[in-house]
Amino acid sequence: EILLDTSFLRSTNSNIRKVLLSPDHTIFAYTIEHEGMETGSLHFKDLTGGKNVKDNVLEEVFNFVWANDNMTVYYTVPNEQLRPWQVYAHRIGTPQSHDILIFEEVDDMVFVDIVNTKDKKYITINANSLSASEVYIIDAHHDVSKGDTPPLKLIERRSSGIEYYVDHHDDHFYILTNADESGNFKLVRTPDAQPGREHWQDLIKVKSTEKIEDIDLFRSHAVVYAKREGLPVILCYDLHTLGMHEIALPETFCVVNPGANLTTKIYSTFLNERKNQEFETDTFRFSINSPFAHESTWDYNMTSQKLTPVRVHPMHRFDATRFTCERIHVNAEGGVRIPVTLMHRKGIAMDGRNPVLMRSYGAYGQSTEPEFRVEYFPLLERGWVIALAHVRGGSELGRPWYEDGKLLRKKNTFTDFIAVAEYLVKTGVTNPDMLAATGTSAGGLLVGAMCHMRPDLFRALILRVPFVDPLSAMLNPDLPLTRVEYPEWGNPTADPIVYDYIASYAPYDNVPEGRTRPSILVTAGLRDQRVACWHPLKFVARMRERDTAAGSGSDGSGIVLAKVDVDKGHFGAGRDQEQRLKESAFELAFLISQVQR
Repeated sequence: EILLDTSFLRSTNSNIRKVLLSPDHTIFAYTIEHEGMETGSLHFKDLTGGKNVKDNVLEEVFNFVWANDNMTVYYTVPNEQLRPWQVYAHRIGTPQSHDILIFEEVDDMVFVDIVNTKDKKYITINANSLSASEVYIIDAHHDVSKGDTPPLKLIERRSSGIEYYVDHHDDHFYILTNADESGNFKLVRTPDAQPGREHWQDLIKVKSTEKIEDIDLFRSHAVVYAKREGLPVILCYDLHTLGMHEIALPETFCVVNPGANLTTKIYSTFLNERKNQEFETDTFRFSINSPFAHESTWDYNMTSQKLTPVRVHPMHRFDATRFTCERIHVNAEGGVRIPVTLMHRKGIAMDGRNPVLMRSYGAYGQSTEPEFRVEYFPLLERGWVIALAHVRGGSELGRPWYEDGKLLRKKNTFTDFIAVAEYLVKTGVTNPDMLAATGTSAGGLLVGAMCHMRPDLFRALILRVPFVDPLSAMLNPDLPLTRVEYPEWGNPTADPIVYDYIASYAPYDNVPEGRTRPSILVTAGLRDQRVACWHPLKFVARMRERDTAAGSGSDGSGIVLAKVDVDKGHFGAGRDQEQRLKESAFELAFLISQVQR
């Protein structure tokens, strides 16, 4: 039976953001969002035929969860700056105007999200900034049909620099936190009646080279998803014996996609969706995404410690044995060693003639992952090397790695990237006339900085929806997300030191006069609510204004191209595979034409 035919959405430039069944599986709830929008409309479909819910539509919904009565949903709504700040309770079959306001966060730097605990006993309201947390819980069985607001129970008051994320098991709260100088996070627990920090008891701590990224709770076990030296690790913790063992993964260089529960990524696209819904089980499921293979799915029995493949699809017309993935380290300023993941054909000659594409992000603690990307394969088959620079600002090497690439240390991100590029040239992997780089959003800022910091190192640059005018953006608190991002970039309206520092590296404010520069492709989305299209477009305009040769390719200066999609937002084609392939083909044509001309 087809529950939802989404074929009609393409003609309306819309897509499905989230789907969620009611606890008794009688109502199918889903949100539809228009391309580029951060919110959508919440719809309901009765699967029994006994309820008339077709016309019950909620507007401007950011995220939602079900209560346990199968007739109530809790949802968040954003303000004009796209910051989710309110939580409402909605009773199925009633007008949205009758919904009950449950929670409101007035701090402009705080995002509000809602999540069910794994045992379904509570709903957590998470009021998080980029550097601090405050969590409230409400009883998932609370009856709102009479208009009663459910009591809010605070776990721990917000404290600068302290992050925590809450789940529940039996009569204890399990909390993932960086408290007590645990920068790479630890797992603690505390009794229901004593949720405050003074009662937190340590359960799992990790080494300085490891970082806990996620926890998933089951009846008898806790699964810990972590990184060790930037590579994924899964640990299985027995809640009864307190023993712990590591799961041997089928791939070394890969991305593990867990059944997420607690998450330290508040910008998660799908808002804490959980693949492992079952609580009463000894088996959990995860997927592996690796550079040279389709995504594979695996089941792991936590009692027998047996790993079983569920779905492994081979790549057709691609011989992965001809290629290799390796990790090297590059020395940067101050003796810091930058991890770099290299993907290339086996046996390449170090003669300085290999075309190279560098990629990185380096912001918000987001790692640059060695994941499967279809656009890599045409390059790999043509002899390219893909170099993932794990620069500071990401969290590949833990929380300190992230802290060392933000605020007044943001330039470390750029100098790390330059150090990797210089190493690839010095060691004979490539030469500046065959070196290219690509970055998206904040990664576009990083790549954009190369235009004025080291244009001599690169032949071609791709800046996808790039955040190239951070100074203007951070000076305007009315723009979407500006206030939320003060902990990442600083507040130039309040601190002249921050103003001068951002101005010293912002790509738009540092376009040089008349300098020969690489060929540059800049993309923008007219519906982008995160990086407004004027960021990349004014950057292109200034480059062309200050160098009459820019855009023409004459006099040794590279071409400057701007590509604007009038129907797309920050995430481009999103889940539209045909459109994604078209976007990739355009960018590959640009790279190959400029580097392998």
